[in-house]
Amino acid sequence: MASLFFNVRQQRQRNVRYQRVHPSSVFQQNDRIFYSKYRFRREDVKKIVRMLEPLLPDAGLEPWEISREDQVLITLRYLATNSHQTVIADCFGVCQKAVSNVITRVVDALNHPTIEARFLRFWPSDECWWLRRSREFARNSRFTNVIGCVDGCLIRIQRPINFGNHYYCRKACCAVNMIAVVDARARFMYINCGFAGRHHDSFIWQHSQAAAEFDEGRARPGYRLLGDAGFANSRSVMAPFRERATENDVRKRRFNREHAKARRVVEQAFGALKRRFCILYNITRIQPPKLQKVVKACVILYNIGIYLGTHRGQSLSPIRRGWMTHPPDNDHVREFVVENL
Repeated sequence: MASLFFNVRQQRQRNVRYQRVHPSSVFQQNDRIFYSKYRFRREDVKKIVRMLEPLLPDAGLEPWEISREDQVLITLRYLATNSHQTVIADCFGVCQKAVSNVITRVVDALNHPTIEARFLRFWPSDECWWLRRSREFARNSRFTNVIGCVDGCLIRIQRPINFGNHYYCRKACCAVNMIAVVDARARFMYINCGFAGRHHDSFIWQHSQAAAEFDEGRARPGYRLLGDAGFANSRSVMAPFRERATENDVRKRRFNREHAKARRVVEQAFGALKRRFCILYNITRIQPPKLQKVVKACVILYNIGIYLGTHRGQSLSPIRRGWMTHPPDNDHVREFVVENL
């Protein structure tokens, strides 16, 4: 038996010789190296170029003008590595000012309303949209009235020149606080990254457009988002019970346990987003006004990656777990869920 084991030839992948690649032949690189540099496959990059084609100017007859493909590649390399623009300029054979202009142009194109409406959707008035989101959550949890999870994420930045103390957060650093709503497949549906790190998650949520959709009655009755203990239980967020309230109540403890399991998807989405685009993981050198567009561009690219199949979102169970009766539209939805979970 041992002789058979040692006689089997181990098939090892051939090492790829790393060499300097001219920007004109960047699409001929090895697939693994190309993906590690740009976070997308080469065929997916071409699809992104076609999506942004009406919003990006193409290279003219002058030899120093940059094509759409190179504009997208420069931006993806910058977002994926958080490298200095001078280093990226040396890789593509352009100057630092050209890299800065290209990044601004592509980020603005990704923030265009047509692109945002396609890949960052939060439709409170569409009944079919609400039913689809709630049925996806019912496959991974026992909740049937949940359409998404909401949570906050701190993005570290360099101390701004003016009003740097406003961005000093609980992590003992300067940061921007991003509030996001994620569905059962770990796709982002809504983000708000316009507040400094000193603001609490619940404060940002109360001043967001998504919370206003619930408070003003435009959302479908009985549906809620899941949030951690930092959020107050309201008409938009279904928060867990405090520990003292669950001491003598088995049903509330079961509710908190199922609540925590279903809420993990938003933390996983934040982790996947920061691993894919290191500009959000490391300390970014972008000032807060421009950082809002960069964060939204990264989120849209993350959703595009799930849409194109570059990376998978959260998988859903083939069997539906939740069969709870839909709660009525009142302020006691959480108590109804506890009774019928």
